[in-house]
Amino acid sequence: MQDRSGNWCTARGRWGALAFFLAALSAPARGQEPGGEAPPVPQEPLPEPTSGAEPATAAPAEKLEARPPARDPARGYLFLEDQPALLAQWGESPLVERLELGTSAGGRELFGVQFGAAGPRPLAQRATIFLIGGLDGTSLSGSQGVVSVISALLAHPADLPEEAAFVAIPWANPDGLARWRANATGKGRNDRATDDDGDGQVDEDGPDDLDRDGMILEMLLEDPTGPWVRGSDARFLRAAQEGEAPRFLLAREGADDDHDGRFNEDGPGGVILDHNFPVGWEDYRGPESGPWPLSEPDAKALAEMLLARRTAVVIVFQGNHGELASPGGRAQARVLLPEDEPTYRRLVEVFCAHSGRVQPRAPTLSQAREEAWPGSLVDWSYAALGALSMEIGVWGPRVQGGARGPVDAYYKNGGSAEGESPAGAPVVEQAWARWLDDTRGGSGFLDWQPIQLEGEPSAWIGGWEPYTTANPPLDVLPQALHGLDAFVLDLARNLPHLEVELREAKREGKVCLLRARVKNLGTLPSGVGPGAQSSSVRLRLEITPGVTLRAGQLETTVGHLPGRGTSDEYSWLLIAPEGSVLNLVVESAWSPPSVREVRL
Repeated sequence: MQDRSGNWCTARGRWGALAFFLAALSAPARGQEPGGEAPPVPQEPLPEPTSGAEPATAAPAEKLEARPPARDPARGYLFLEDQPALLAQWGESPLVERLELGTSAGGRELFGVQFGAAGPRPLAQRATIFLIGGLDGTSLSGSQGVVSVISALLAHPADLPEEAAFVAIPWANPDGLARWRANATGKGRNDRATDDDGDGQVDEDGPDDLDRDGMILEMLLEDPTGPWVRGSDARFLRAAQEGEAPRFLLAREGADDDHDGRFNEDGPGGVILDHNFPVGWEDYRGPESGPWPLSEPDAKALAEMLLARRTAVVIVFQGNHGELASPGGRAQARVLLPEDEPTYRRLVEVFCAHSGRVQPRAPTLSQAREEAWPGSLVDWSYAALGALSMEIGVWGPRVQGGARGPVDAYYKNGGSAEGESPAGAPVVEQAWARWLDDTRGGSGFLDWQPIQLEGEPSAWIGGWEPYTTANPPLDVLPQALHGLDAFVLDLARNLPHLEVELREAKREGKVCLLRARVKNLGTLPSGVGPGAQSSSVRLRLEITPGVTLRAGQLETTVGHLPGRGTSDEYSWLLIAPEGSVLNLVVESAWSPPSVREVRL
């Protein structure tokens, strides 16, 4: 069951043109409902994106061997086998360099590229924006978002700022994405084999396509102690109250393969990479987070790449909440510093302006996902690197508005933004249901149908089809990708740009006085996060032989500067022969050195 709500309006403005063949979606047959009958299915415009960049045309994907037969296997999301076509397209630009990042636990390539405008400074020395797709192992649309942004930016190289570099890793969790792409199972885990149920065997009881319809959905098992009952909208569940019956257990579709009385409790795969980073990792402590932080080769490769660069911005494209989420994967712990909150509020405004979406604030990761999300790349890059990090849900129930509009869809039956609606189901389910009913005629949710399981009194199979809520149907994908390229380009153009402002340089005999301050000419701050020492601005005075410093410091930690901000004034007293040349150098973890030469 999905678990994310939002408050969105229909995306406006032009869509990026992508050459994806649209998959035909057929409505499933409606069957018997367990526990009751299903009910009958019954602001102002935001500014346009300013980049002018349209996503470039991409070659259609090759045939996907493991796609469910209910879908045309030749028409799907791009994946690793599409690299040659993409590189041929991108390689027409001299700006692109392929990166060697190693392989996953399952031996799949961790594919990545770097690119940027032509300029005197090497890409590796520039402030870098990281574009990471599908690290959760389920968000194929997140991977597609990264591919779309790369193509759009490379189509207009003259728009790229000279001092920025981009590192893009579209399929950051190739193992998890491969399994999800094949049959929508695995919860995004990689190929590390784990013994989830502690019985000495690994991966022995995973999901199965019991009714052979080409999809693995959800399964309801009638159980007098089960935690769920049916809501008044019989498609959805709600928490059971005392005395209510019938009750159900919820599991993935599949048999009890190891005959231990549990269903699908030890499926293939092990670690979700976005729980494998050091910050908050200890809060999970389960097989899905890995035996230790950065235990997985692809997570370790990502961390090493971020540590090696001037990492300014980290955008992780994943999730189906449809929002821009800020750091904060721990359910209760505060991660975002108060002084950084205005920056994230501004990010939301810019994101909405380019994408046509509406969200009133920047929720934390745990708020956006409505579950704890510890050990995330977003939290680690913010807390440890001082990077401006965020998660963007490419897909969500507000991305494609229906005829009744987003407010009606979200507040169906007078429900509120928290808890459950009068229909009994969580409001996020109601939001998805309204999207389904208003925009797709109900197609995309398979009503619960009975199935006979050995030793089980009653069982039903149904729920959301794989390409409905976890990832958008392909015909909606262009709308989900709309504005992402303009948002990324806007960030690149507004990165901090540090400059030394010389306030005074005078001498009396051999005694010289210097006064200077640092200015941030960009609209983004020079750094964020609690790691002030590692990401702060530093001002350095470089002196030549024969010059003696009498007062002041050769290196000063300035701290973080806000957008268009200016530091305090710093001064130095020196003994220097006439004609001496000194350098005032300012840099940060984000910004390459800027040098002001001073002649005394």
